[in-house]
Amino acid sequence: MKTIVYSISTAIAVGLFAAPLCAVVAPKPNIVHIMVDDLGWQDIASHKIDGNPVYETPHLDRLTREGRRFTQAYSPSASCAPSRVAFLRGQNPANTGVYHVSGGQIPRPWTDGSNRICPYYVYGLPVEEPMIPESLKKAGYISGHVGKWHAGGKSAGYPFPLDQGFDFGFSERNGNQKYYNDPELWNPSKDKKDTFFGNWASIKPDRLSNFATSGSDDPYQLDEDGRPFDKPLDLALGFMRKNKGEPFFLNFCPYLVHGPIGTRDRKRFEHYLQKMGYDFPTDPGSLDKGKSGHTNPYYATMVDTLDWMVGEVMEYLETTDDPRNPGHKLIDNTYLIVDSDNGGVIPYTDNAPLKGGKQQTYEGGIRIPFLVKGPGVESGSICETPINLIDLYPTFMEMAGLPADPSLELDGYNILPLIQGTSDKVVKADGSIRESLYWFFPWDAHMSSSLRKSQWKLVKNYGGWMGSNADAKVQLFRLYNDDGSANDLGEAQDVADQYPELARSLLAELDQEIEKTGAPEPRRNSNAKSVTPEELAALPAVLELGSERDRVWVTLESGAEKSTIREAQLLYTMNPKPFDSTRGHREEWHTAPAKITQGKVEALMPPGATHAAFAMVDVNGFLINSEPMPAVKDVGHEIRNSNILENGFAYKPGLFALIELGQKAQLSAEAMGQDVTALKKALNAAKPVYKRTTASDEAYCDAIRNLRASIRNLKGTSESAHPAINRFPTDLRF
Repeated sequence: MKTIVYSISTAIAVGLFAAPLCAVVAPKPNIVHIMVDDLGWQDIASHKIDGNPVYETPHLDRLTREGRRFTQAYSPSASCAPSRVAFLRGQNPANTGVYHVSGGQIPRPWTDGSNRICPYYVYGLPVEEPMIPESLKKAGYISGHVGKWHAGGKSAGYPFPLDQGFDFGFSERNGNQKYYNDPELWNPSKDKKDTFFGNWASIKPDRLSNFATSGSDDPYQLDEDGRPFDKPLDLALGFMRKNKGEPFFLNFCPYLVHGPIGTRDRKRFEHYLQKMGYDFPTDPGSLDKGKSGHTNPYYATMVDTLDWMVGEVMEYLETTDDPRNPGHKLIDNTYLIVDSDNGGVIPYTDNAPLKGGKQQTYEGGIRIPFLVKGPGVESGSICETPINLIDLYPTFMEMAGLPADPSLELDGYNILPLIQGTSDKVVKADGSIRESLYWFFPWDAHMSSSLRKSQWKLVKNYGGWMGSNADAKVQLFRLYNDDGSANDLGEAQDVADQYPELARSLLAELDQEIEKTGAPEPRRNSNAKSVTPEELAALPAVLELGSERDRVWVTLESGAEKSTIREAQLLYTMNPKPFDSTRGHREEWHTAPAKITQGKVEALMPPGATHAAFAMVDVNGFLINSEPMPAVKDVGHEIRNSNILENGFAYKPGLFALIELGQKAQLSAEAMGQDVTALKKALNAAKPVYKRTTASDEAYCDAIRNLRASIRNLKGTSESAHPAINRFPTDLRF
């Protein structure tokens, strides 16, 4: 019997249908984004340029065959926190203000003699800034975040995923904080496999201990294939299982393959030991010290495990019926994207032929794997157009059927046409073609910015590299030939002297991009060897710190022979140790405007601020702090700045400002008919503390804490919504 196949248009023409058919509209697609931590551009076996892979990644290889690979995809930054924030916000780090995970501190040099000092930058994105799930919610999406967050304050703190629009959030714990949990997906009191970080969690006492077993009481109990159980993966699968009846966005961020480098999978570890020619170690130290290439069996096992996780997600999507799309599996209407937050980490892996690795704006630090499978995506296809993860925000909006929203002020652009292969150009909002990408990384590791345009890459070194006193230098590399073939992917040949006009043009473009954002360039260090005697003599010294009520100031040397102050800001904290229950008790410092006059800089202390200092920059670009600050290497990044400051305008100015705010709150609440008994009590207790010549830290902190809480409890008043008393709403000590 012959089978005849008709198209719908043909069928209508020959009269098979009595009436015109309505077009079948596909349901909104699901979006599954897997952002791996530190996965290098050459870590996927099928992507290995030399054709000799060591790591085994069968699932990522299959995704490469069945999906689309972007060979020139980039992370927004050379480090994890700024990249994750930039992806979720759709803006360059120069705009988000997050340059590294160690933010929210008073700027100080890496070493005493460093040429440059990283400017102040924030810990994480403020809760007021929109993120991807908040936009997708408008299209009816339910969103879940599982795994590494690093987009909030204090390294892993507030605002958490739920504060930024996610309906389900599972990320780093901090001390005694209470996190949202869905008992259908995670119930710690009943779940013996409550291993928060999954099988990436710290292995004690060393990485040759506690390999997973098949024991029922083992939180990493091996499955039938010998793979250790992983809680974050389990939650990612559970989120999709629970929410498959509606369009969902899953942001799954495994903690792999970030350090500490180790594994609980003994079977796979032994496989890589044998493959690399090692005996089973008796010492938990490095096995590949001094060796280059993919030679670390611990890291190889981590990549292998990560690949297995991706395979588990793929298998779930491929075998699960889609309730919104009868007759189809979830994979048929899901965009699955796998990428990395930055380049691979040296020496654990090797990004060759690319230069460098994580925390460098050379290609090895920012070029990343990027794979996508989904509706309209051609199997086994390749796109060589440069893209950036900031492009995913507008792309996800396009996938969800949302109109463009200029109010979001996105820096990225919709790349769905590139994903579906209908275009090889990134079209900007004004209809023009994007020709360049830029990076701003003023942190101490590789203090630099860079620009990629066509086949060219320009790197602007600011003259600081972990305190190495490296020269400030502009480098130009020709990554590709005119025909698109590779030329110098390893950035080995600086051709700035051969193409001086091009180098100047690209540098001007890079500087202009950064200048538009208002981002500050790294500051000069007056202790650097490169400082001339004349510059040092012109540097104004700090003469005095002073305060009155809530006004604080610093006076400096002035006169014709002294350089003037061109920029200044007050840096203040509200959460020294007595107000903070989070991991490491890390303070978060914020900025307030400062007024510059001849020989004086002054500011108003925010309500409840406990300590403050001025950060000033003179006309020669030198950083001047109102109090001396030790180098990072001398005391570490984790040190509480309030313990370093000798003066710090401690407690009194901030308490005065808080009392004033409380008095205004009392008037507002009384006008609204609210009970102000508790507020009056807190005010009556705080005023005598302020009036004392000296008071204990405990007395100041109790007064501030009680007054903050009393003001916050007066709902509906403008004072109760003041950001200075609401910065850490999840911390019981605040």
